[in-house]
Amino acid sequence: MVRWSCALFLLTFTVGGFADVKLLDSFPKSGGSLGESVTDLRLWFDVEPDPTRSKIELLNEEARIPVVALHTMGENDLMGFVRGPTPPGRYRLLWHTIALGDDQASSGEIYFTIAKTAAEL
Repeated sequence: MVRWSCALFLLTFTVGGFADVKLLDSFPKSGGSLGESVTDLRLWFDVEPDPTRSKIELLNEEARIPVVALHTMGENDLMGFVRGPTPPGRYRLLWHTIALGDDQASSGEIYFTIAKTAAEL
């Protein structure tokens, strides 16, 4: 009986404890090009992320632009507001999150471009 209990415990821990969080979609899209500045960022995952243990960083030519007020809209997403200018250029978005009820961290990066608009040319 003890062996059976130990095996069941280990199987439950292994299945639930090591699942990576998978990024399914994003705004802005990876590799995308926008014609206007960015005021918010949103990432969708295969499971519900924990906003309190997550982080989103936005970089433009290695300058950090603050992303604040991380929260979820209840759609397995993570959203934050950009608190700084996002002029035309190449951007790198770094994300790090942990699923609710899990301790396995996952991270990744997205690259996108903000193009000059006709008014800026």
